[in-house]
Amino acid sequence: MAGLATLAASMGFGRIPGLVACGPTHGAGPIIALELVRSPAALAELFGAPPCSAIFQAAQIRASWWDALAFIPAYAAFLALGAHALRNGARRLSLAAIAALLIAALLDQVEGLILFQLVPHWQSPPDLFGALFLAVRSKFALLGLGELLLAALAWRGPIPGKIAAIPLAGGGLASLWLLFTAPHDPAMMQAHSYAWMALLALAAIGSLNARWASRA
Repeated sequence: MAGLATLAASMGFGRIPGLVACGPTHGAGPIIALELVRSPAALAELFGAPPCSAIFQAAQIRASWWDALAFIPAYAAFLALGAHALRNGARRLSLAAIAALLIAALLDQVEGLILFQLVPHWQSPPDLFGALFLAVRSKFALLGLGELLLAALAWRGPIPGKIAAIPLAGGGLASLWLLFTAPHDPAMMQAHSYAWMALLALAAIGSLNARWASRA
């Protein structure tokens, strides 16, 4: 259920009107492009000129609220519960995965608080770009690490878990590589999506028969 809530929440971003960047995003989606800004000049470039900038500003504020109240709680529950369900006797590994994933979600909320201060004042933003950089990069790094730990947990279980472990590990590795080499590349977010969809498929299998997903 948490996985389905995460899927629904992720689709909700596409229903926010005006969520289209007014300037270049360098390949990333409008939300990720905002998260990755490093300077007032980059922020101003992303928001462009009126009237587009006003529409984009309102859309980003709506997206930040949706992120904080719907998407982050849903994916935090989904990934943490997945780590618990797949513990397969490896309690410490499961706890490490849960810790990494919940800290990532907490950093995502911190990131949102920063964006709530930057977006309304994008023309004269406060100097929060260093804090934004640290929160965003740490969040994505911990999510990638969490996916690798989920893969290790799934691999310890029955055959369906071993199959799901492949895209989980691949998504985690690819997302970490792209985070440090090409964070604007859409493939970084696609890597996370593939990993989470593999976990969702495994959860669906486990909901039919728990022993097909975990031997714990």
